[in-house]
Amino acid sequence: MKLIEREQIHLFFGSLALLAFLSVVNTAHASIKSQASVSCKTNFGEKAFTIEEGTVAFHQTENKAQRSISSVFEARSQKTHKGLRRTLYLNGNKHLIHIENVNNLNDHDDYLAVTSQKGHKMTYPLNCKLNK
Repeated sequence: MKLIEREQIHLFFGSLALLAFLSVVNTAHASIKSQASVSCKTNFGEKAFTIEEGTVAFHQTENKAQRSISSVFEARSQKTHKGLRRTLYLNGNKHLIHIENVNNLNDHDDYLAVTSQKGHKMTYPLNCKLNK
């Protein structure tokens, strides 16, 4: 009799712990998902892009008509504690976008690292803003 009660207590607490864990994970995922897109550009305008849920759109401005052409690419996402990392390959180069804190965007912590096929790496500080 005591063995059955002990098993039921273990099952109860185990399922309670699992439900608590799933609710925390779901809340964190929903808060990141509900964020607006982020627009970023490098200091001298070499690169400009917009980060959305699963994609990165790079923008090019034509000087003649001041028109903007965008190319959208799928990106592998990694969420950090307060920020995010997106990795994508464009024209044979690896682009790593690192945003340290989505709620406190600054060019000291946020950067774009472009690595060529030969291993040469260029790092650009980013000026980002939230789009609502």
